[in-house]
Amino acid sequence: MKSLVLFYSRTGTTTKVANALGTALSADIKEIKCPRYQGGWFAYLRAGYDSVKGRLPPIDVPDLSFDEYDLVIIGAPIWTSYPALPLRSFLARKPKLPSRVAVFFTLGGHSPAEKAVKMVEGLLPVPLEASLELPHDQVIEGRDSDTIETFVAKLNAIDG
Repeated sequence: MKSLVLFYSRTGTTTKVANALGTALSADIKEIKCPRYQGGWFAYLRAGYDSVKGRLPPIDVPDLSFDEYDLVIIGAPIWTSYPALPLRSFLARKPKLPSRVAVFFTLGGHSPAEKAVKMVEGLLPVPLEASLELPHDQVIEGRDSDTIETFVAKLNAIDG
């Protein structure tokens, strides 16, 4: 099975999870870039404001052929209870994804993942296979390995 982890990360927390998933699944790892939200507090405030308004930003996505992948795992932080806007911009492009798609989110204590998962489900052309939600503190403190292992085992069990 050939897998891809495609993610957006503003601060690096989601990058840590993407790298862990990529290693555990021997997957390719690619990052969605969004210069609009790079930087400090001003970029943070702009991201929150745009998220509340639902303004999709321009993004830079690696040149990919999703046809070569059996599984694509997409990931992003949760902003104002929804997937980060760069991930939403990617999904709004209606990419031709494989039949197996999973999602992972990093989140602060104030934004539960349910709305974000439901939104992604509504934007995907295929059913969402699995979802993973990891609190920011758990990732930063390195207490995420068991949760990641369980998620990877679930994906492998579906495959096998």
